[in-house]
Amino acid sequence: MQDKVSQDINVALKSGEKTTAEALRLLKSALLNARIALGHDLNDEEATAVVRKEIKARIEARDLFSENGREEQAKQEEFERELYSSYVPKQLSEDDIDAFIAASAEENPGVNFGILMSQVMKKCAGNADGKLVTERVKYFLEGK
Repeated sequence: MQDKVSQDINVALKSGEKTTAEALRLLKSALLNARIALGHDLNDEEATAVVRKEIKARIEARDLFSENGREEQAKQEEFERELYSSYVPKQLSEDDIDAFIAASAEENPGVNFGILMSQVMKKCAGNADGKLVTERVKYFLEGK
């Protein structure tokens, strides 16, 4: 993934897209920092986790900027979030998550929240936001 980000930085610079290049440099830096922290080259799962963490940080920053009337910064954070999203697999929809929840609950009737969360997160395999999964599991259990 680091090579792809580096290539995309070069493409952005050659085409004069400074904003894109700067955003990608931030992502490359985060990937490099993670590599240093772990002490080895990142595998695909680790790199994806770093990118997802950066996406989450951009969402939080965007929301804070919007709440405080700083729309220009909020737009920049949203731009970075969208750009980073192209480097990770698409997130599962609520319907997909609900299907995993129903299947897990059917396999283990009478299961509690913690066990159900664990099973669903394993089935989602990192392709769903934990916060969304938590909300959907709570909704499912309350609906029973």
